[in-house]
Amino acid sequence: MKNRMNKILTVAMVSIAAMLLLVGCGSKKNAGSGANSKPAKIVIFQSKVEITDDLKALAKEYKREKGVTVEIWGTTGDDYITQAKTKLSNRNSSPNIFSTAGGQESQQLGAYMADLSKEPFVKNIAKDKAYISDGKVLGLPYSVEGYGLAYNTALVKPDQMKSTDDFINFLKQAKSAGKYNGFELSQESYFLIGHMLNTAFAVQKDPLAFLKDVESGKTQLQNVAAFKDLAKIYEAIRQYTPNPLQVKYDTQIGDLMTGKVAMINQGMWINTMTSSYKNSDVKLEMMPFPIGGNDKLAVGVPLYWNVNKNKPANEVKASEDFLNWLVSSKTGQNYIVNKFKFIPAMTNIKVDEAKMDTLSKAVYESSQKGNNIPWSYGYWPVGAVDTDFVPIAQKFFTDKSMTGTELMKQISAAFVSASQKK
Repeated sequence: MKNRMNKILTVAMVSIAAMLLLVGCGSKKNAGSGANSKPAKIVIFQSKVEITDDLKALAKEYKREKGVTVEIWGTTGDDYITQAKTKLSNRNSSPNIFSTAGGQESQQLGAYMADLSKEPFVKNIAKDKAYISDGKVLGLPYSVEGYGLAYNTALVKPDQMKSTDDFINFLKQAKSAGKYNGFELSQESYFLIGHMLNTAFAVQKDPLAFLKDVESGKTQLQNVAAFKDLAKIYEAIRQYTPNPLQVKYDTQIGDLMTGKVAMINQGMWINTMTSSYKNSDVKLEMMPFPIGGNDKLAVGVPLYWNVNKNKPANEVKASEDFLNWLVSSKTGQNYIVNKFKFIPAMTNIKVDEAKMDTLSKAVYESSQKGNNIPWSYGYWPVGAVDTDFVPIAQKFFTDKSMTGTELMKQISAAFVSASQKK
């Protein structure tokens, strides 16, 4: 009996030891899921191609300073939002940090966004520059950006560009002289149609109310004054400038910096590309695009950093830590201002206007004064520029029998059909 009891006790002790070992192993296995443990890496998927290389360099800096690997995913197309939806829906290989452009785009991906309201960086976001939904801060702004006519000061002056007729006459005269082109558009979607269409929307008294009327079919663009101007402008571009379907973004910048074109419809984001033309003597400034009587630059927040809330707790925490470091550390702030060439949307990041390039300075001053028009396209149907408007614009530049009025008419109808897909 005694021996039997000893055997029972021995078996029991072995069983308990085994259970403790399993519990210990389980604890070690799950240790990495705690919010405060460092993950092996975090992944960033973002669409701003101009900063991709510098962002990868910044990731290496972060690895050295904080010991966390940051992997950067880029995109080569204009369908970022479609790619983001696909990547985020795959939990096993989804990014930790992603970007959205506000408006409809951010609303569509809102279900993936972590609440950042309690993060330290929130107190430093400039007024009205955070992405907020249902009272929660869901997005940290990349920057403030703006666009208009970036022009070569030796070839054109602002006094020559006060109206739509001024713009068209300049293109006609430049074509006749044959020394340089007056203007160039490039083939990429927003550069081809999105930005100029936005300007015509933004000069309306209430752009959002106007958009609803367009989407319902109550208002047709071809009957509105600013869009009549835009129709004439597109006809002039087709007649007097290079076919934009044959002009790429980098070609457009090269033509501007080598004096082959006087003006392009672009923003201060081109500064990372223009700065590479070390031997160019071209001096750039920016002025408003004179559509519908407009006399202001278009200024807004281009993108927001968002954190994927569906990742493990430690990865969510690591992603939030990275964003805090980005906008608070000397390294991160240096990259934002001097590498990315961003105009900060943060009150704790100071800029030296004397060191700013002329395009950024124009946008910065316009933003500080509040002398700007909004970016209304954030509230257009998501993906409509790429899937609905671009094909119409491409058709316009390949079919010379298509009038500017017909271009506006078809885009107006596209707004109606695209809004029904929401």
